[in-house]
Amino acid sequence: MRTVSPAEMEELPELDRAGFFPAPGETAEEFRKRVRKIRRVFSDFDKELRNGTAEFDGLKLSAAGSVPDEFVRDAGEVTEALYGFQIRHVPGFFLSRGVGLLWGGCMIGDTESGFSLFLIRSTFRKRSRYLVYDRRELFAHELCHAARMCLGENSRFEEHFAYQTSGSRLRRTFGNCFVRTYDALAFVGGSFLLLLGQILRVFLLPSLPIWPFWILALAYPFYLLLRNHAARRILKKAEHALLRHGFSEPQKVLFRATDREIEQLAAGVPPEQFRDLRWELIRNRFGQK
Repeated sequence: MRTVSPAEMEELPELDRAGFFPAPGETAEEFRKRVRKIRRVFSDFDKELRNGTAEFDGLKLSAAGSVPDEFVRDAGEVTEALYGFQIRHVPGFFLSRGVGLLWGGCMIGDTESGFSLFLIRSTFRKRSRYLVYDRRELFAHELCHAARMCLGENSRFEEHFAYQTSGSRLRRTFGNCFVRTYDALAFVGGSFLLLLGQILRVFLLPSLPIWPFWILALAYPFYLLLRNHAARRILKKAEHALLRHGFSEPQKVLFRATDREIEQLAAGVPPEQFRDLRWELIRNRFGQK
């Protein structure tokens, strides 16, 4: 049974294409109200910026440091092809101070207000590449995070979806290894433990066995690989399930799904059982009518 009228359903796909997705359990009126609130927040920020400077999360930002619209449009072509949306309302800004050598950019946002923005190193103002970073890929990656903020969870599949924007097969395959903040720290920490073991052996304890340090160094990377493999298997099963139920673009559907829904699809739960507004909109755009 539909929860929205055919007339309402004509309006909602345009919001979906613009990167506004209904949150889990949200009604059509709640969804529209939230979108109006988000647009008002972005509009207020834009007015403040045009008057000189705007501040967010302790950062003072100016119009002179804004990222050109064409950079975001270029990345939007990637997200449109992969996931059927193009975000135009999220602003971006170049940073030239206080950034590390290996930092390329990031997105910061407030889940309560729905506001978010890009921060990217100023090198990308005139260059499309820096070290391993590609400007278009970097923006597309962060646009994926911006769109999925409404799902309200620290998803185990989050980086998988974002890294599919990459031109590198290696990053597309293994990008989802680093899901939590501490994953990278633990990954590097094992190498430092191995280094510590070598130092102890050379300078203090010549008879110290080194193999326990190798186990400690390799244990967490091995765990990350296993976790990534398990997540990819679940996604693949869910994708096949959607194809069997008439969804010809399963990746676009999964991008809008919660972790629990993805896991249920992989376990054989038919998508017809998902009844909220988000799934009505998914069926309207990508499959079952």
